Amino acid sequence: MKNKKLSSEEIKQIELNLLLKLDEICKKYKLRYYLCGGTLLGAVRHKGFIPWDDDIDVLMPREDFEKLLRVEKKQKQDAVEKIVSWKSGNSIYPFIKLINTNTVLKEKYLSEEFTTGIWIDIFPLDGMPDDEKIIAKKFKKIKFYKTILLTAYSEMGKGATWYAALAKRVLIPICKHLNTEKLCNKLNAISKEYPIDKSPYVGGFLWGYGPQEKMPKEFLEPVEVEFEGHMFPAPKCWDFYLTQLYGDYMQLPPENKRISHDFNVYMKENKE
Repeated sequence: MKNKKLSSEEIKQIELNLLLKLDEICKKYKLRYYLCGGTLLGAVRHKGFIPWDDDIDVLMPREDFEKLLRVEKKQKQDAVEKIVSWKSGNSIYPFIKLINTNTVLKEKYLSEEFTTGIWIDIFPLDGMPDDEKIIAKKFKKIKFYKTILLTAYSEMGKGATWYAALAKRVLIPICKHLNTEKLCNKLNAISKEYPIDKSPYVGGFLWGYGPQEKMPKEFLEPVEVEFEGHMFPAPKCWDFYLTQLYGDYMQLPPENKRISHDFNVYMKENKE
């Protein structure tokens, strides 16, 4: 019997359940988090998912992010909704994911051995200096290590172009010799160089869009926004943030720019 392939609506419902679970965890342990990126844009413009998008991202101040890493160790090993991270060796990424263990998500170009379930991404929010050159330099450094990390776990012989696929045959063996935990720790060390309490600005350095992530520290003051019929925390300066990232964010992009993630998701077969 084959695993059941899930529809976009089924995927979104599972992701919403993961977000509700995260909200429950954060309330229990008094952790701060904020909807961010396309998830926040969806909340403001559509009061839920962007119709052609199917993921959920949140930002968590570094202090709270590291507390969540400690919470990971307390969870039940057989939990359906499970926190995973590079720290525990069950994720290849330098941030936290909350996954549904009853599902299998197959990403295009990612080697199948690193497949996980449906997830929501939890990124750290760090301090940023009032110096555009330093910020740009840090993003370049992060992009370098991020490229090495993603190349190490990509699928051999496949790529968006023939020369990308060919290059992987040379690069993957080289990148795989580098230690995943060390790469992830390096990315986090670069990102958290400026503590929030000593910085005039904040932003998502790790896995962020770029220098436009820089925001005044009032980001840390939460307001509630509606997302799929539920209320979740968002940054007080959400208009500034979304304008920085997307420009006129209330304007729908042309249809050829409405891109969803390239993956397939399946519900695991019930063996009982």
